[in-house]
Amino acid sequence: MRVLVITGAPGVGKTHVAQRLVSCYRVPVAVLDCDPFVHPWESGEPLYRLMAAELGARIPAYREWGARVIVVHGVILAGGRTYEPVLEVLCALGTTPVVYGLCAGPDALADRIRQDHAAPHLVTGRLALTHLDQDVPEVPGVRLIETTHRDEQAVVTEIARQELADLGPGWLVG
Repeated sequence: MRVLVITGAPGVGKTHVAQRLVSCYRVPVAVLDCDPFVHPWESGEPLYRLMAAELGARIPAYREWGARVIVVHGVILAGGRTYEPVLEVLCALGTTPVVYGLCAGPDALADRIRQDHAAPHLVTGRLALTHLDQDVPEVPGVRLIETTHRDEQAVVTEIARQELADLGPGWLVG
C-alpha cells in the first residue's frame, strides 16, 4: 500500500489537491483528512495523539476494503507537532509515507484564506497559522512543491508526475 501525506499551512490547498489526486490513480484510493474539527482549537500532545490514533484505526479498514493508495492530508508538521505521532502510527502499520509539502508564502496564503467562501467562520484562526508555511521544509524527506503561482490542477499534475516516476504506469493514469 502507498501512503501519501499532503502537508502545508492552512490555505495552501491540501484538501482540494488530495481530493483531485484520486482521479490520477488506476487503483483504489482513500483520502483521509487529518485535521480535526475541534473547538476551541488547542494543539498539543493530546490532540496529536488523537489524530494519530484516528489514522491508526482508519487505515487498516481502508486496507481491508482494498485501498492501494491512501492520501492523508492536513497540517502535519515536524518539531514536536503532528508529524512524529502520525509517522509512528504509519510505520507501525507497515507503511512508509511519501510526504509532499505544499508551500505558498504568508501573503499568498492569507489571500487564499480570505477568498475561501466555504469557511468564512474559520478565517481568523487560519490566518493566525500562516506562519507554519516556513516549517514545511523541515519535515523529514519532504518533497516540496511551491504553489504560489500554480493552480490546484498544476499541483496535482506535479504530484502525479512524481508518483508515476516512483510507481510506474500500472498505478496511475497516463
